[in-house]
Amino acid sequence: MSKTTLKSPGPIGGKTFSVADFNVFGERYGIDYHFPLLTDVSASASPVLHGNVEEMVLPSGISLTHSDVRVLQPYETTSRHSSPLYVLVVLEGCVTLRLNDEIFSLSPGMAFSATLSEQQVMTARHDADITLKTLSFGVYPHEALRESLLASLLEQWARLSVPAFVWQVPEFVLTGIQHAQQRERSSLSRHLLLEGVMYQLLGHGLHLREQQGRVGQAPTHGEQARLEQVRRRIEQAPEQEYTLAALANQAAMSPSSLRSKFRQTYGCTVFDYLRDCRLALARRYLLEGHSVQQAAWMSGYQHATNFATAFRRRYGICPGSVRSGC
Repeated sequence: MSKTTLKSPGPIGGKTFSVADFNVFGERYGIDYHFPLLTDVSASASPVLHGNVEEMVLPSGISLTHSDVRVLQPYETTSRHSSPLYVLVVLEGCVTLRLNDEIFSLSPGMAFSATLSEQQVMTARHDADITLKTLSFGVYPHEALRESLLASLLEQWARLSVPAFVWQVPEFVLTGIQHAQQRERSSLSRHLLLEGVMYQLLGHGLHLREQQGRVGQAPTHGEQARLEQVRRRIEQAPEQEYTLAALANQAAMSPSSLRSKFRQTYGCTVFDYLRDCRLALARRYLLEGHSVQQAAWMSGYQHATNFATAFRRRYGICPGSVRSGC
């Protein structure tokens, strides 16, 4: 039977979470927290986040946390429990993770998965005055009576022997997450929808990892660094015009090599990633009050009609609804 360890999300204003609340989270999930601005270790009432945090354990044995928060003071996290599978999906904001000596940068619409242990320690730093919306879940060794489908997934995931994996979440899964988060739904309805969405996400990630294994040799460390330069360039300026040849030149690869290695590394094509970055930028412009045509043009779309179609597919609503606050 599923159980909710925090109440369902409250009013839009949410609540403030203090250092003391984080200590509770840390004991529950095996996370060490560090607050670099706090010199008084007893400052348990000091605020860290404001917003909504919802926790639940799904019937499959997946422990899930949905956060929609504003960071009030910087904090750092370090994992100290083992988990055969941990997954983080970034819905809004950006997250940088470190797994041992390897760094992973996640933007909206991206997922990260890893096996955590004493040998595979994950750390992250969150700066103040940023908004984060994430969905994270894990399967922990103490969870009893896992259902057979989840057990089979974990066995297959372990056989692939990939310490960490980053991929682009498909649009249909992101839309499913949005529907599952609707506040007017009952607790049972939300649990059922989230259970289904989690399996869709894991199924997609498993497929990409299996596909990655069939492609052949993974990108070298140097190739990964150059691919990350290309990804960051697109993320930081999605409104610019790009060609595969120019991006391949920056990555010191052939166009076909860039195409295959980018998909192998990030789970999507170069231009699918460009589209998603443009749509995320356009959404920010719409929230700031710009017109649909202005948001389309400033994010790199030449035609508002094409932009509206892509936006509806990505977010499940028309861009005019974002601007009007509907």
